[in-house]
Amino acid sequence: MLWHKIKTNFKNNLLSGLVLTIPLFITIIVLRAIFNLFDDLILPVVQKYLDINIPGLGIIIGLLLIYFVGMITKNFFAKKAIERGEKILARIPIAKTVYSSVKQILMTISGPEKSSFKKVLLVEYPRKGIYSVGFLNGEIYNESEDKILLSVLVVTSVNPTSGFLILVPPEEAMFTKTSVEEAMKLIVSGGIVTPKTIKIGENPYFANLQPPSMTFK
Repeated sequence: MLWHKIKTNFKNNLLSGLVLTIPLFITIIVLRAIFNLFDDLILPVVQKYLDINIPGLGIIIGLLLIYFVGMITKNFFAKKAIERGEKILARIPIAKTVYSSVKQILMTISGPEKSSFKKVLLVEYPRKGIYSVGFLNGEIYNESEDKILLSVLVVTSVNPTSGFLILVPPEEAMFTKTSVEEAMKLIVSGGIVTPKTIKIGENPYFANLQPPSMTFK
């Protein structure tokens, strides 16, 4: 009995430690990769013309250039030039796909009036009786049936960079009161960080549809 308790505590503490340290390590690796990328691209140019070698100077200059480009895009003529450049890219098959996809993702995440995900939903997926956590992205009009469908992203556990995009009728979606951050913790931890209760809120499409709260023990 004592050995089982020690084993359980060790396992729980180890998993809790992994949940905290792995995201930190991944963040450090990503930031380091970005840091090195800027340095590799910009530092050789600076060394050639200014003959100076300061570690980290590349990322500082890179951020300043990005900021400067952001300022320029507010200019009317600059906007027209960018639009023309995008039209040229739209004629190149592979470039069009990559550019438009990356731009859409960045605009969704950084848009001042829109968050990347609007609501956390519970949907019966992949079959009836099994609930998956999904994130509401928006709405799509189904012209053939004259009805609105919800665009819901069901991300994969532990690795939230992949998932499935499903279209759900509004009446079949449960709108929760769970925040996006809490839902992400649940998914990334593989269910280790689990809220005791997921409260279901009002369905904005059908005010009278208010399913009971779901409790996890």
